[in-house]
Amino acid sequence: MRRDLPNQPYSTTRHRALEPVLSGKIRLALAICAGGIFLTGCSVNVGGRQRPLLQNDKIKGELELVAERRTDEQGTSRDKRKSTTEIFEERVRLSTEGNVYHPDFLFYTAAVGAGLAQQKIDSDDESGSSSESLDDYSIFAQLLRGKIYPTTFNASKSEELISRQFLGALRTERENRGISFSLRPEDWPMTFQYTASEIGQDGLSALARDFFERDDERFRYSLTHDFSKLSHMSFDFDRTEVSQRSVGASIITDTDRYAMLHDLIFGGAEQHRLDSFFNYVDQSGSFDFQNLQVEERLRLQHSESFGTNYELRFTDSDRATVRNKEVRGQGGFEHRLYESLVTTSNVFVSRTDLDAQGDLDQQGGMLAFNYRKKNAWGTLYSNYTASLTQSEQSSGSGTGVVIDESHIFADPLAITLDRVNTDTSTIVVTDNTGLNTYTQGDDYTITEINGRVQLNMTTLGIVPPNVTDGQEILVDYNFFIEPRREEDTTRHNFNIRERFKNGLSVYYAHSRQDEDVSSTITEITPDEFTINTAGSDYMNKGLFLQAEYSEEDSTQIPSTSKKLVGRYSWSLSPGTTASLRVLNHWLDFGRPDKRDVVLFKGGAEMYSRLTEECGISARADYRNEDDTRFGKTRGFQLNSELQYNFRQMSIATGIELNLLNRRSDEIDGSFLYFKLKRFF
Repeated sequence: MRRDLPNQPYSTTRHRALEPVLSGKIRLALAICAGGIFLTGCSVNVGGRQRPLLQNDKIKGELELVAERRTDEQGTSRDKRKSTTEIFEERVRLSTEGNVYHPDFLFYTAAVGAGLAQQKIDSDDESGSSSESLDDYSIFAQLLRGKIYPTTFNASKSEELISRQFLGALRTERENRGISFSLRPEDWPMTFQYTASEIGQDGLSALARDFFERDDERFRYSLTHDFSKLSHMSFDFDRTEVSQRSVGASIITDTDRYAMLHDLIFGGAEQHRLDSFFNYVDQSGSFDFQNLQVEERLRLQHSESFGTNYELRFTDSDRATVRNKEVRGQGGFEHRLYESLVTTSNVFVSRTDLDAQGDLDQQGGMLAFNYRKKNAWGTLYSNYTASLTQSEQSSGSGTGVVIDESHIFADPLAITLDRVNTDTSTIVVTDNTGLNTYTQGDDYTITEINGRVQLNMTTLGIVPPNVTDGQEILVDYNFFIEPRREEDTTRHNFNIRERFKNGLSVYYAHSRQDEDVSSTITEITPDEFTINTAGSDYMNKGLFLQAEYSEEDSTQIPSTSKKLVGRYSWSLSPGTTASLRVLNHWLDFGRPDKRDVVLFKGGAEMYSRLTEECGISARADYRNEDDTRFGKTRGFQLNSELQYNFRQMSIATGIELNLLNRRSDEIDGSFLYFKLKRFF
């Protein structure tokens, strides 16, 4: 349904609640300015010279104008939704810096700005215009910065608009303030720090559905001490209070963190080292969590070529219904034979008390050889690693919880979760900050094969935020614990590469995993595989070429991969650079997940400084993907920007185009912008 909106200012309950607070801040700022004018007329004697008590540099100004227009279309040829948004921003800022009595007594910088934002939107859901003021300020002060007890103050506020597809502009407001006090005696330097921040987001129109607030308060105390030049200690205490609210959700957490580190270097030649770690986290509120970790690490260097290492760690964690107590011991060595061969090995044993979910015993070890040798043709690199892990879980049942399981997304490969028996309804996928949550069906789909869960991620999600190739993602989920489970896993990895002097190299890699799994309640397919990879690449100045073939024989999902990659960057002139990149990837997956993927990606970039004042940049990306499961995806993205800087003026104007056909869904968008800054 379409609604026509009258011209009205943006207003929310939160902003009405802040009006008395903002009025108080304005009155305080006026009082400070009046006091500054009074103090400017006073003079003092510093070092035998008369100077004003308050001294500041010339006030600098900045005028900024922004105009943006975004058009978007999405849907099939018969059914499309459309949206057009226009945004105008006008801002003025004033800034200065100065000091009171002396720069080492009180030094400060200050800036204040005011502006107006206007939006006009015409879409299938709403039509109309709205406006809102934009305010910002920044204050930074250092008191007695040359003494052993310096103090720093800061406060800032910023407001900005973020253009979005179909949803109109998102208004973001950030406020930060803090104080830091240091004591810097010779033996026990310490720092006290308090910071607070508020972030608010909401749509600019009256039909805003994107309300979000986050308040953070943090107190930190840190202390360091050197018992001697070979013995050092540090201690940190951190208390954080977080309150986060959005439509239909509210999260409140209070977290205390204690961390102590100590390192000791000893031995006649100062060749040995002992590191001690203590860390405790106590979180309460919407998510209760406690974690205690104590660890000792010992490194002994017996000779120039031989050293041993030992590690003992105790961990006690309690989250939701899961309580873990783990004791882990590890020992190993490293041996260097000349400069060519390095041998490393370690063995470990651990015991974990899973409370009501039973006990988990693990032991294992690894042996690795790394070889590097120069020869008449170039340099030979090779390494081999063998490892064995045995685990036994017994006497337990129930539900386990996995928090922040980390994976790196490599487009277009799927991500396999570490645990089996996963409750797919509990899966939550976020970026590595944990603040941006991805949407099932838009950013990823879930597939379950032989008891293991795969996430099929895509970089082409319609609704922000979006996933990018090579990005780290975090996954939370629950899994069902079996009463008894035993696993023996053996892994072998071998790599060899000859890099010739002319830039050409050839390589081969072999990976193998054998697994013996037994369970009392389910029949589990072992995760066994053999991967053979062969390839060649060539590097010369700005040119890179690669051809690779890989075949995986797996009990889970066998596959064959063929890949061609090319990149070239060069300088066309002293002020102009350009680059090209292409990738063609063929992926054939076997049963039980029969699927073929052919992916072609190409792109180009160029930057040219036309004159000393003017420069232009452009980037184009093209994607052509044929997936037998998800269908065809074709389209390109083009970004181009022209920048002009002359004396006190800066201009930037650009265009972004997105044309994409994804799974029979057409997505077209354009974004034009113009930004002008004038300094005075």
